[in-house]
Amino acid sequence: MRVRTALVMAAVLLMAPTASAHGANTFAFIMRNNSVQPDEASVQQNDTLIFYNVASDRNLTLTFSTEGKNGTIDWDCEVGPSNSTNSDDECLVWLDPSVYNDTKLQIHIFENDTLWNKISVTIQFDNHTENGPPSGFNHPGDGQQPSDKAELAIGEFMQLLFSPQFLLIFLLIVILGIIRTRKLKNEEE
Repeated sequence: MRVRTALVMAAVLLMAPTASAHGANTFAFIMRNNSVQPDEASVQQNDTLIFYNVASDRNLTLTFSTEGKNGTIDWDCEVGPSNSTNSDDECLVWLDPSVYNDTKLQIHIFENDTLWNKISVTIQFDNHTENGPPSGFNHPGDGQQPSDKAELAIGEFMQLLFSPQFLLIFLLIVILGIIRTRKLKNEEE
């Protein structure tokens, strides 16, 4: 019984469709006494940008303005001096794909209303399209039409017969048959 359950579970997992996607990443910027590292980055939509102020004596304001999918986005955040007891020394912004376009941001960092530094961030489109054949590729037999319904039915049957799901089910039935035969043989002895 355990073997059957395991085989059914394996068959279900093998027949499940797969997809690849970029997960949300976090990109950190460190603001030091005299510099920002890195001063430029390339990220994707759905990533999060975190800005850490490690200078012990600076209050900084970060700002940017860009055209988003729903109009202009104005963002600003104030960070205090480095402090390990709270999160006042960091800012974050999530690049929500439903809000942000693929664009280039200029993030301005101000200290006492004076421009202190800039960061260039390129937001790339988070593309999750299916991989298919290259453009212009023709599958063998493209454009050919069966001459009658019998040929069409045979073609559809052959496609079904050699589909991965059908072959997997056939293999599962064969394995279960072998297990059952062995079990019956062991019971007879």
